[in-house]
Amino acid sequence: MRVQRLAVMPAVATLMALMGISPLLGQEIGRLVYLEGDVELLRDGEIRAGTEIDVGETILNLDVIQTGFDGYVEVALTVPSRVTVRVQENAAYYVEQTADGERAAVTVRLLTGRLNMAVSEISPSSSLSVETQTATLGVRGTEFDVLIAPDEGTLFGITEGRVEVTGGGRRLVAEAGTAVEAIPDRRPRAESVPGGDFETYYANWTEIRLRAFRSGAPAFIRAYARRYLDTRATFDTAYRDLVALRPRLEEAVDQGQSSLGADMRLRSEMSPAIIRMRSVLPLFETTVYRLRELQRFHDQGIGRTQIDERSSTDFFRAFAREERELLRRLAEVRTIFRLYRQIDERSFGGLPSGGRDGDESPFDSDSGSLLDTMRF
Repeated sequence: MRVQRLAVMPAVATLMALMGISPLLGQEIGRLVYLEGDVELLRDGEIRAGTEIDVGETILNLDVIQTGFDGYVEVALTVPSRVTVRVQENAAYYVEQTADGERAAVTVRLLTGRLNMAVSEISPSSSLSVETQTATLGVRGTEFDVLIAPDEGTLFGITEGRVEVTGGGRRLVAEAGTAVEAIPDRRPRAESVPGGDFETYYANWTEIRLRAFRSGAPAFIRAYARRYLDTRATFDTAYRDLVALRPRLEEAVDQGQSSLGADMRLRSEMSPAIIRMRSVLPLFETTVYRLRELQRFHDQGIGRTQIDERSSTDFFRAFAREERELLRRLAEVRTIFRLYRQIDERSFGGLPSGGRDGDESPFDSDSGSLLDTMRF
């Protein structure tokens, strides 16, 4: 097992800011400051692991970080806030940062597993939230844990400060010393953690959720397998359409500031493909990561069932052959989104409002966030 620690100094970023230069065209959001065990970084259609990543690694907007059975990783987010994100084994998440003028919004999307966040500073002009499939947590200077159970339940444990949790049509504020449970199709509920012993509380909650999952594991596996089969072709088509436009997008980004007219034409040409991908991505992404987790239980003999005309064993065998390529494609999609955002931001306001189909920006608030929660 490899264990390394690094105190990351922001000198380079500070110097570039003083010079008026945005690091990596404003797409750098933090640094990897600690890792051990099985840790992977997904970016630009590649899955980097082992000696390919190390402490000090730059983390870009929409990069995915995932851990294996013995993995642990810490990332220091630096733009526009000072936040440490820690994830344990069998977890995956990414961060999306969007900007509207001087205001910035940072969303951490936990796909599976458990994370801890320590917030030491948030810019007054920015917002920070954490999203899971069942709830959203709004942050203001605090430390908390987020756990996702195999049955889709989410638990937020607030050890310092206060948070606002939204889910199931309800919004509540939770103070330090409490935990908030968010179960699909139910309103979140908060309760005090006895004696402030969060780890014992987490262990008990996890065991309860595991029992609920085991009793319905075949139904969970059938539902996600069918959703995967139903959405795979749509994702593949949207992926091919988007990748076909990538060479033109890269050329425009490499050339630097272009004419407003050229950026408008490229945006108009690419927007339909971006929007089509965004319509399927949240659901497909959630499904892929849920199946990865369900497969671990299935390998232990939990949830064996029939999926239409074939066994769940045959389904997961085929899924395992496709998994790495699916993760690679998801990573490439996010790279294209990141490149497109550069064109979108440098030509902000250049497109007429209320124009033809395809004129709107895929990153406008009216068209929703890339991290829109897809419940079922």
